[in-house]
Amino acid sequence: MYYIELLSKHEIQDKDFLVFYDNFDCVFTQYKENNMYNIEVLFKYHKDIELFVDFCSNKKNLSQNPIHSLVDKPKIKTFRYEEADNWINYLGPINITEDFRIVPPWHSLSESNDIIINPSLAFGTGHHETTRSCLDLLLKTKDSFFLTKPINSILDVGTGSGILSIFSSLIFQCKVNGIDIDLEAINQSLSNLKLNSKVSNVDFKLKNLEEVDGNFDLIIINISLDYLLSKLVLVEEKLNKSGVLIISGFLFIDIKDLNLLLKDAKFVIINIIHLNDWVSMVLKKK
Repeated sequence: MYYIELLSKHEIQDKDFLVFYDNFDCVFTQYKENNMYNIEVLFKYHKDIELFVDFCSNKKNLSQNPIHSLVDKPKIKTFRYEEADNWINYLGPINITEDFRIVPPWHSLSESNDIIINPSLAFGTGHHETTRSCLDLLLKTKDSFFLTKPINSILDVGTGSGILSIFSSLIFQCKVNGIDIDLEAINQSLSNLKLNSKVSNVDFKLKNLEEVDGNFDLIIINISLDYLLSKLVLVEEKLNKSGVLIISGFLFIDIKDLNLLLKDAKFVIINIIHLNDWVSMVLKKK
């Protein structure tokens, strides 16, 4: 595995990393050291580093992106997987509530409510705003007054690491189906499922939304606004009457586009979380 090291006087916002996830198979980390922010960009292949630097240097629409000015002379490094283990040690436990926390395997104390997620290239460690917001909204949905019937079936679209599927299974105690079109994500979600022996009613499959059979009481989509807008009619069809939809993965500046579409859809907004620049919502089918 390879990575480049960039230094910045200012913290880079998550929204400035977003464009790179659409173009590269990479992972960003950032930490403060000696009054500077150290940004490390990890790649599976060495050739991707040159493509990344070229992309940052030549992409016109990156002129306002702070990373654009940091890649002139990047430090290129290589590390073995045991060194990668040292790098991700800083990803400590995340407290969701007093009762639940997300932990990497090396921090697990075998506590009954620990959800063990192994950080990887699959999206979803609990550190990103969209994942944290979805976890919070799942808890709020479970205890909400607007539920007219129990949640007995859940679909997690774009499951990534499987974190939302595993957590949903624990709090709702029902069958959860997690799907993704990325084979690596499915492999990682299956590995994470094995780490959580108390969870047994989750099924991860490599498939797209169109291939899913049946209907669900709750659907979770933490991907992107473009995906959501293109699939909203299909999602509506796959939700049971009075079903719940949790959506995330889009920025506050894009919320107007979503509101315009929701006017014509059969949903009402129940709850909204705005965390930094990211927005997550709970919708209920009319």
